[in-house]
Amino acid sequence: MSADVERIGLVRGERVRRTDAENHGWRATKLALGAIAVLAAVCVGVGGRRGRAIGAAFGGLARLGVGADSADSAESWTHEDWRVVSFVDAEYEDIGKRWYHRLSNLGYKTHYLVALDDEVYDKLEKAKLRVLRAPGFTLEKGGDLSDFWRFRLTYLADEIKRGHNVLLSDVDVIFAHHYDPVVIFNKAGDEEVDIYHSLGAGWPHSAKKQWGFSICMGFSAFRATRATEQILEAAVKVCDHEAHCDDQVVMNELYMKYLQMSWTTNLAHGERKGISRNTMIPLVVKTLSNLVPRIDLKDMTPIKPSSKNVQCFGHTHHVDGGHWAVAPIIEKDGRAKVDVWDQLHDECFPATISALGAQWTH
Repeated sequence: MSADVERIGLVRGERVRRTDAENHGWRATKLALGAIAVLAAVCVGVGGRRGRAIGAAFGGLARLGVGADSADSAESWTHEDWRVVSFVDAEYEDIGKRWYHRLSNLGYKTHYLVALDDEVYDKLEKAKLRVLRAPGFTLEKGGDLSDFWRFRLTYLADEIKRGHNVLLSDVDVIFAHHYDPVVIFNKAGDEEVDIYHSLGAGWPHSAKKQWGFSICMGFSAFRATRATEQILEAAVKVCDHEAHCDDQVVMNELYMKYLQMSWTTNLAHGERKGISRNTMIPLVVKTLSNLVPRIDLKDMTPIKPSSKNVQCFGHTHHVDGGHWAVAPIIEKDGRAKVDVWDQLHDECFPATISALGAQWTH
């Protein structure tokens, strides 16, 4: 394992603009989640058979289909393998290839691209990349991302049900090192953690206001436990009842309102651990803000190169440890993502063409 380190300042408070239609859908989501939270509190407070009857009568947790089955232990659901996955369509084909070859160059063997349409699937399969066709879903050109975010939750829930641990990464995330997920996610004191999240850029605002931060779906690790399955099932059900689904909003809101997550903030490197107060889903979550920082090139200042440091927008390589990956803040545009990815890769993570392999297209 490499011992380089990249020290990158975290970027906070990115403003996210939403359309009127999205805002309308989000207001509906808040009402639905509010109702779920109340029903959960009632069921937990009353307890036993009566609590379950109340939940069923009002269609709360019974319709969500979560919380009733907690007999399976974490051990019966968890195994050591981790799949690293990222989703790609025709617009993001170029950045998807860069993501894939970067991981291959670092020595990963279990990373996959999940193709969201037949065209990109055929191209990636012909290029002999590890690619899976998204089951039962196609993202049409110019289609609503809400449909994709809804599918992404369903995909994760299905993988967890199959017993697969999943490390989910956006295609514009640049991995810095080959850190074994088995090692990262089995550190002493983290044995009970079900889900790991990088930090968001302040969206949704409700989480930022309540916690001072928000969790991000763009780099998240889901351990195959019963609690993970339950919360993903709940998220899918919420999205199924909303005209507009934003999976990041739904997960943050479920953590806040349904699980009433309590955060411990005195961990090493400023990380946070969240523990559910809802005994029906005893979920434990941990942040990855230090391992996977968000960066914005506009706020970076080039440094003077020296014999010990590498010029990289204020992003300095050291020898005492290192970030796992970096998450650039980029607009949702395939070409823009490629441009920023190339710039960061060339400046911060140089590698020879021969080292990257014959299929490397950059």
